Amino acid sequence: MIQHYKYYLLWLIILMVYLLGWRIDLMDVDAAQYASISKEMTINKSYLQIFDLGRDYLDKPPLLFWITSFFMTIFGTSDVVYRFVNLIFALIAIFSTYQFAKKYYAPPIPYYASLILGTCQALFLITHDCRTDTMLMGWVMLSVWLFSEALSNKKITYYIFAFAAMAGGLMTKG
Repeated sequence: MIQHYKYYLLWLIILMVYLLGWRIDLMDVDAAQYASISKEMTINKSYLQIFDLGRDYLDKPPLLFWITSFFMTIFGTSDVVYRFVNLIFALIAIFSTYQFAKKYYAPPIPYYASLILGTCQALFLITHDCRTDTMLMGWVMLSVWLFSEALSNKKITYYIFAFAAMAGGLMTKG
């Protein structure tokens, strides 16, 4: 079984790899376009009508733009701030995977499940090609974990938070 300090040391190394990856420029097309939309939303303070280079943008649901614009308002406009949102949702997905596995499996399995997800090349890629996929994964895994808690505990608060997580997923990807 993994000892706790080794588990946390592995997570520290994984987090450092993710942060070092931020030295890579944003990928062209979608990630750069979405960052530009969020920046334009922040500058123009137009949160209900979304623009892309001055033209109406009707392609994606707005949650990604709202959240990244919120962080850009607080921390300034940069690609690091834009990527921070994806890192938060990746951590939500990893934490929810751990909690879900902890509910149904013996102690080493939750650690392994979260480590496998955290070191997955696809997760590393989608946190650097900042689109809606990382957010969707975070919302979906959060709702799965919360629904499993709701079904076993029969508490209304778990249902409310699970439905809110599902709504977040719908506002992220449609």
